[in-house]
Amino acid sequence: MKFDDTLIGVVLGIFSVIVFAVALTFPVIPGQHFGASLFPVLISSGLFICAVMLVVQGMRKRVVSRASLVRASWLRDRRAVLRFLLVPASLVFYFELGSTLGFLLCAFIILCVLFRVFGVTWLRTFVVAFVSVMVIHVMFYSVLKVPLPWGLLEPMAW
Repeated sequence: MKFDDTLIGVVLGIFSVIVFAVALTFPVIPGQHFGASLFPVLISSGLFICAVMLVVQGMRKRVVSRASLVRASWLRDRRAVLRFLLVPASLVFYFELGSTLGFLLCAFIILCVLFRVFGVTWLRTFVVAFVSVMVIHVMFYSVLKVPLPWGLLEPMAW
């Protein structure tokens, strides 16, 4: 199913306004020139600009074509639908099992499954998934001090 750009633009615009409004309520961090709201405000502003562009594009297309809801051709391809659904399913998998299995195992499993479904060879899948997970873990856990869950690998925590 393909939705009209105008509809997507309106939904994105509403979402960006909500994010902007909520970000303005974030507390100011003492001693800093930029508060916690800086990046959400910038991102929501960019999203709003994109929303306006989508609405304009949708209105232009609407003059040419009256169809606002058209079934996309990729929906007839089962493999394409599976690929599409695996992305949000991987997020649900991480949300449900992230604390139990830990970031390292969950991220590795998710990347391996996604790489294989998208046609990556086995060797490249394992190498890229392992290296990616380790780099992400080091960056978030060690550099940015984000407390990623260890899960089953708790005894190996550094």
